Amino acid sequence: MKSKIFCNSYLLCMLLLLAGCSLPWLKGPVNTEAELFALALDQYISSGDLTTLNQLQQKYPKGKLWRKAEKIIKMTDEPRELKAQLTRMNNELTLCREKKELSNCQQEKEALTQDTKMLEKTLKQLKEVLIDAEKHTE
Repeated sequence: MKSKIFCNSYLLCMLLLLAGCSLPWLKGPVNTEAELFALALDQYISSGDLTTLNQLQQKYPKGKLWRKAEKIIKMTDEPRELKAQLTRMNNELTLCREKKELSNCQQEKEALTQDTKMLEKTLKQLKEVLIDAEKHTE
């Protein structure tokens, strides 16, 4: 009976020990550059937070992984820069369209002014023809 209880308690202690080792919150603080890098990547993927990636260079200035972390940080900056550039280009395009519309309006105004002058000239000629016709009928 004692040996069965001893075996069961020994087995239970081993299971508890193995289960405890697999729990991440029971693990101690991050000890290596690779562990910190992995933690930083997990944090970035889950929440978009770059703080731990930024800390990598401070904690391991001679390490190899902080350069990769730096590349990841730069890659996250690229979409923001591209979005800002796209916004600027959209604003410039809007201004160009407005200027083109203004230019088109000015061209139309000039064409209408020329048409008006031609119509006034034609009207003047018609008046002269009408006056001549009245003179000949008298």
